[in-house]
Amino acid sequence: MTGTGSTARPAAAARELVREAKRRGKWVHMGRVNSLKRLQYATSIGCDSADGTYLVKAPDGNLPTLLAWLDQVNSPQPAALFDLAS
Repeated sequence: MTGTGSTARPAAAARELVREAKRRGKWVHMGRVNSLKRLQYATSIGCDSADGTYLVKAPDGNLPTLLAWLDQVNSPQPAALFDLAS
């Protein structure tokens, strides 16, 4: 389990909730996703969709950034050469 203090349990609970929803064939959506970090988190726990107000606040300036975030989370990840966790 990752995280420390007050964030460790909610993160684990969210991951488990998404896992159970997916097991039941449900679509999982995460709201309040207004940063690359939150988008990466939503992707990492298995969310199917996400939204936030980031684009609404400054559409002309934020659209290129948002599109870059989407490219980043949707691009294939390189395979790890070594398993550092073991």
